[in-house]
Amino acid sequence: MMDSKEIRFTVHNRTITAMQWGSDDQPLILALHGWLDNAESYYKLAPQLACFRVVAIDMAGHGQSDWRSLDSGYPVWSYVEDLHAIKCQLQPKGPIRILAHSLGAGVASLYAGAFPDQVLKLGLIENLAPFTNTPDHFAENLSQSITDNLSSQKQTSAKSKALLTKLRATGRFPVPLDAAERLVVRSSEQLPSGELRIRVDPRLKLRSHVRLTEEQVRTTLSQIESPVLVIAGQSGLNQELTQARMPFVKNIVFKWLPGGHHLHLEDDVVPQMATAFNEFFG
Repeated sequence: MMDSKEIRFTVHNRTITAMQWGSDDQPLILALHGWLDNAESYYKLAPQLACFRVVAIDMAGHGQSDWRSLDSGYPVWSYVEDLHAIKCQLQPKGPIRILAHSLGAGVASLYAGAFPDQVLKLGLIENLAPFTNTPDHFAENLSQSITDNLSSQKQTSAKSKALLTKLRATGRFPVPLDAAERLVVRSSEQLPSGELRIRVDPRLKLRSHVRLTEEQVRTTLSQIESPVLVIAGQSGLNQELTQARMPFVKNIVFKWLPGGHHLHLEDDVVPQMATAFNEFFG
C-alpha cells in the first residue's frame, strides 16, 4: 500500500494537519472526511487513486488538528473558509478536484457553489450539501445550542486502544475493525500509562447555533459549475434529501454501490469506488 506523509497548514493561528498520498507534482485532490472522523478515513481509497496527489485534512476539532477557540463554534461555513485557505496555501495550478464524505461532502458542496471557478471536479460520498433548519425552529435551536455550549464539558477519560477501537467499530456508523483502529489512533493522544484519550473537541457533538435554510443551500448548489459525482452505499444513509437536491445541480451523476455509510473503508467496495473516481477525476 502506498505510504502517506504528514503535512501541516496554519489557518488563523490554528494548525490543521493532513495526510498526503502521491507526489507533489501530481494533480491535486483535496479530501474531506466525515463527522468525528479524520484524514485516516482515506487510507484505503487514496492509494488506489494512483495518478493523483491526495491531501486529506483533519478538519478543525478533528484528528490531530487544533480546536477552534472557546468563543467560536463549528458552523459549516467555517469549514468552507478553512478549505479555501488550505487550497490557497497549496497553490495548485488551476482549479482543483475535491473528494468528500458525509459532513465533508456538505462542506465541499458549499465550497463548489461559493467558489465555482476553483473546483474542477467534485466527488461526494454519502451526502450532497449540509443539513438545514426550518425557519420556524430557529429561535428554539439557537437558545438550546447556546445553553448546551456554555455547559461544562467533561474531559474524556482514558481507555485502552482495544476498547476504543471496539467502540468505534460498532458505533452508530460501523466501520471495519482495522479502519476503526486507524481512526481511533489519529483522533487520540497517548498517555504515559499507554492508554489513549480521545482529543476530538467535544463541542462537535453539540447542535449548531445556526444552520442554513434549505433555500440557501439549493441556491448555492445552483451555482456549482463543475461536474459532480455522488456515490452512496445501498445500506448507508437515506438519500431522499440528496435526490431532492440533485435537480438544482447543473451536471450531476448519482451512483449506488454496495456497503454502508463508510463504504470507502470496506475492502470489497473500495476497488469499485476507486474505479469510479479514477474515471471521474481523470
